[in-house]
Amino acid sequence: MKQIKELFDPAKVQAIAESKGIDVSKLPTKEELDQATLERAKQSVNVNHQRYYRNMSVWSGNVQLQFTFDDWDVRKQANVQAAKSLGNKAFVIANQLKASKFNVLLAGLYGVGKTSLALAIADQLHQAGQTIMFVSTAELLRLVNDKYEAPDVRGRLIEITKAMKSVDVLILDDFGTEGGKKSEKGYYLAVHRDLQTMMYQVANARCDFQNNEVKHSTIVTTNNSRGQLESMYDKKIVDRLLSKVPEHQLLFDEMKGVRNV
Repeated sequence: MKQIKELFDPAKVQAIAESKGIDVSKLPTKEELDQATLERAKQSVNVNHQRYYRNMSVWSGNVQLQFTFDDWDVRKQANVQAAKSLGNKAFVIANQLKASKFNVLLAGLYGVGKTSLALAIADQLHQAGQTIMFVSTAELLRLVNDKYEAPDVRGRLIEITKAMKSVDVLILDDFGTEGGKKSEKGYYLAVHRDLQTMMYQVANARCDFQNNEVKHSTIVTTNNSRGQLESMYDKKIVDRLLSKVPEHQLLFDEMKGVRNV
């Protein structure tokens, strides 16, 4: 016991610290150490949450995609100025989403970069600590169709729906492609009933009806007009997922497809 007391003698501790070049007056307090431990624990929990939602994502062909603003090459477009403008607007939206919640719409033809900029926005928000989930609606429809012959898919769809309702930022990619081609009369057919039900539940869960605002942000990329989407889905679903605010819309009208496939 005497040896232990001597080991923790303040004078001896001071002498040891000085011999190691340590300024004890600058050592963190117990409260500071506790706070640092708490912050590390919070960070670990958040990393696990981010990983969970990323794992719940539904990718086309099960191929995960990544894209950042550094990857946005305006030289690929004939209209360089339009490409710059879209990239800058997307960057502004990403910074706004770090502090507030709202829906974002990216609309235009195939292969013009809608998904790329949606992923770039998501990358910024991921770095800011938000949870991100990517859902290819065409692939989601495939899962909905498969559930009748594969019971294990049903359980997965339940988990996917739960995650889509609660994730900080949900990307619905190629929204509308799941509606298929036009009918002989020129109208788009209604989307599968089960997928309609799922999307209705998700859209409702992501809205704060009491305060008339979104509860969680949703980023939608689509090749279709609002009218076309409303012929595929219940209008309430479209109304709750698609932004009507011009500042939160990226319209690729002046862009051309750049895919080499």
